[in-house]
Parts: sequence; C-alpha cells; structure tokens
Amino acid sequence: MARPQGITDEEVLAAARVVFLSKGITATVEEVAERCHVGVATIFRRFPTKQALFTAAMTLGNDAEWGRFIEKRRAAGEPGDARAGLTELAHTLLDTARKMVPLMMMIMSNPGMDDKPSRAKRVQWILKSLADYFALEIEAGRMIDVDPRVLARVWLGSIRQLAMFETLAPAADELSSDAFIDQFVNMFCVPPAKPRKK
Repeated sequence: MARPQGITDEEVLAAARVVFLSKGITATVEEVAERCHVGVATIFRRFPTKQALFTAAMTLGNDAEWGRFIEKRRAAGEPGDARAGLTELAHTLLDTARKMVPLMMMIMSNPGMDDKPSRAKRVQWILKSLADYFALEIEAGRMIDVDPRVLARVWLGSIRQLAMFETLAPAADELSSDAFIDQFVNMFCVPPAKPRKK
C-alpha cells in the first residue's frame, strides 16, 4: 500500500540520500520511491529527472541546525561561556560534516551531477555566518582578535578535515575527535585573566 501523498520533499531527499550513499549513482528512482513508500510518479512530480533528485539529495546539508545555533548565540547577546559555546559549535559543525563528507565524495566522483553555483552559495553563507558570529565573540573579548573571515575559513577547513579523517582513516593517530575539539577550541578563546597577587 502506497504512503499518502503527504510526504515532504525533505523526506524524499533523506530517503534518496540513503539510497544513493548505499548504492551509488546506479541507484534508481524506483528504489528511492520504494524506500519512501510512494509511487515513482510522486518522486518525478517533485524532481523531474534522476539527476535533479541526485543533485538535490547530495547538496542538501543540515546547515539549519548549526545556523540556528549561531542565531541563538547572536540573539542572546549574553556574555555566556565562550569556550562552552565554541565547543558546542565545533561539535555541531562536526555532526554536519560527518553527514556531508560522504555526500561530497559522491559528488566529486560524479562531476556531471555537481551544482557548483549552489555549492558556492552554500559555502559563502557558511563562511559569512561563522565570520559574523566570531566578530561578535571578538568584540565581546571572548575570542582572540584575528580577522573573523580567517577564523571562519580555519574553522570550516579544520572541522571538515576532522570529518574526512574519521571517514577515510579512523586510526590516523591516537587523538580522538573530542580531544581534538577540546584543544582546537582552546586556540581561539581568550585566556581568563589571572588573579592579581596582593
């Protein structure tokens, strides 16, 4: 029995991601429809070709989660604990990167399926969001005073590289991801003021 037509695009894309990641580009739209419990026509009404479905599934990231984190921290305007906030941000970025690295690898192995303009916009949005957040933390005196655009690139590159290490070479060294993030965050926090001796 087919699922009611109430399936969302996000549910279709989530199913497509699973199917494409497990079977590669040879996966069929029929397999995606089967996973969604809908007919193939339902998929094709939303995504007119297999390439359109593949591109949408492979470029859709979970940026909303950490985007909400940045907005929440920015809107709060509270002093807060910079180290705790940066640690939470690093873990949120890593969770996203863990999902995105396999997708990026599949896109790179199928260059005809790559939507470079959309990918470029997405990266620009990520870098700008991070830079804006870091600028506020620097202004508040909670992060080291470095160009926030440089910090954004360092953070994005480092977290993606960490996810790549986990994907390709889990035993590259004996440094765990948690230990890496702990020390990574320390590099950017302003050290607490030392108490004055009387």
